[in-house]
Amino acid sequence: MNRFVIANTCDCIGCKSCEIACMLAHNEQRYPEPGQHLQSRVTVVNTGSASTAVMCHQCDNAPCVASCPTAALVYQNDHVVLDEKHCIGCKSCILACPFGVISLTTNDHPIAQKCDLCEQKNSASGPACVNVCPTNALQLVTQKQLTQLRHKRQQETLPGLRASRQTGRDKLLLSPKRSDPDKLPADERRHHFQEIYQPFKPEQTCQAGERCLECADHANCRWTCPLHNAIPELIRLAKQGRINEAVELSHLTSSMPEVCGRVCPQDRLCEGSCTLESNSGSVTIGCIEKYITDTALKAGWRPDLSGVRPRSERVAIIGAGPAGLACADVLARHGVKAVVYDRHPEIGGLLTFGIPSFKLDKHVLATRREIFTGMGIEFVLNCEIGRDISFSQLIKENDAVFIAPGTYQSMIAELENENATGVLEALPYLIANTRNVMNIAEDPENPFVTLKGKRVVVLGGGDTAMDCLRTAVRQGATAVTCAYRRDEANMPGSRKEVKNAREEGVEFQFNIQPQRIVLNKKGAVAGIEMLLTELGEMDASGRRRPKIIKGSEFIIEADALIVAFGFQAHAMPWLKEGHVECDKWGQIRIGSNSRYPGQTTNPRVFAGGDAVRGADLVVTAMVDGRRAATDIIDMLDCEQAKATKAAS
Repeated sequence: MNRFVIANTCDCIGCKSCEIACMLAHNEQRYPEPGQHLQSRVTVVNTGSASTAVMCHQCDNAPCVASCPTAALVYQNDHVVLDEKHCIGCKSCILACPFGVISLTTNDHPIAQKCDLCEQKNSASGPACVNVCPTNALQLVTQKQLTQLRHKRQQETLPGLRASRQTGRDKLLLSPKRSDPDKLPADERRHHFQEIYQPFKPEQTCQAGERCLECADHANCRWTCPLHNAIPELIRLAKQGRINEAVELSHLTSSMPEVCGRVCPQDRLCEGSCTLESNSGSVTIGCIEKYITDTALKAGWRPDLSGVRPRSERVAIIGAGPAGLACADVLARHGVKAVVYDRHPEIGGLLTFGIPSFKLDKHVLATRREIFTGMGIEFVLNCEIGRDISFSQLIKENDAVFIAPGTYQSMIAELENENATGVLEALPYLIANTRNVMNIAEDPENPFVTLKGKRVVVLGGGDTAMDCLRTAVRQGATAVTCAYRRDEANMPGSRKEVKNAREEGVEFQFNIQPQRIVLNKKGAVAGIEMLLTELGEMDASGRRRPKIIKGSEFIIEADALIVAFGFQAHAMPWLKEGHVECDKWGQIRIGSNSRYPGQTTNPRVFAGGDAVRGADLVVTAMVDGRRAATDIIDMLDCEQAKATKAAS
């Protein structure tokens, strides 16, 4: 009889630890690099009421073996083995498999992929999926075990011998309900720009941590975190009160955990993939992440770089946003001098000036600037590349350059009268307001605008739109409306932010699309003409396209209209000085060197963040910055080794 892995549905909790263990086992225990796609040979199927893992059954009379025209699938060592050299990717085995557990790889020359019991990975301890399963729902079955199981079940048929037991899913359903952090009452918070969420207390952290199932060290929450933070271990340390250990571990993968804990869309990432999410609610990972670093900093913790050997190299970083700061952090921890240039008067980029204080208090960034400065990172602020210093000079004076200026060009609505008085772009509006809150001198090119006493309509459904809505509320607008062309379920923004905006008095109107801006006799905004929409076919992003309902026109009266349709790359003509190319969307072109994915068309210049990806998340920008730093260090090490060899 062939050996095979079988899943017990009663014990499976759908945590996907088996899927992740499988992918890591077949990728030398490494998380995927940017652009790399890993496929699991195990698939977790979840119907809501039940879960199970499915994989190759290693059939004794396997139809896949019989169907293979090249004998790439054969019986060997008590299971079905794939010889990749003989596979031609004909898909016959996929069609023949009655369990749907064979797939094709996604590379240039696809071949079949199936469970190999981890034997091709020389795993002495057996299949990775079996070893990692937290409820022992997966078992490697042999002839001897199958015989024992038959005898056991035969005995259980005798009256009174079949005892009930608590299954893994039963334990899952017994988990206490999620408890969110306390937040200020809506009537209070709508009158100021202070952070609305109260920090976790030690007992709250412990209670939240106790809910964690600790599915695996490489749990699904860690897998879906772009930084792959060691979330289960961090939660374990936090609930045990081992804050110094937790903060050190946190900084191994993240450059600003206290920022990510506040602004990451956890409901779409780590918390959204928590095994408890569809039952008692996910573990409050973001709050615990924030608690760890806030508590450590308050107690005086600072990074210890006393063991770092200073190097002679110097790297210029353009942009003090999350990508630039993350790059500088990693460089400094490896002894490389990092000098960060930014056009704003404070570090943080849009962390400071784009995200309102009620989501991210600016003292958080001030403290982080103090930390980075203490690490030896130098900041050159109020400095515009191409105006105050040339790009060619930076390339000449540094061993490498990392470009991460973000994206500041607003996407226009292409509506009639879009340039009229009262029509505002989202980002300039938010930046000017933050400067006002921080008591920073007004930028003449981007003056402060107050919407006090005005009727405000915001077009868009993302997080920036929510920021504009909630800022207008705090400025004293008499009515604030969000107009979005799809339904609420298809909004791209955080559900938490939508809920907060609604609590603060924002009205949401869904399935409406703007047609034109209505003006008064003075040429200023008086309203926005809308059409009703209905959802049609799916678009490339997986969301249903809105279709206009003819003859459904109506007008929403407004004194101010904010367009929050997202951002795209702004003009950077100075890039030509360094022979750095952009694509047709104005985003910096990278990826021609497989060894250094963040390298541009100039081998000494790297890039990352929104200027490469387009408008994206803080955490993905941080990933780019950290990866670029490791690539730069590797490049410098290689050059140093070559120079040493040439001199010897």
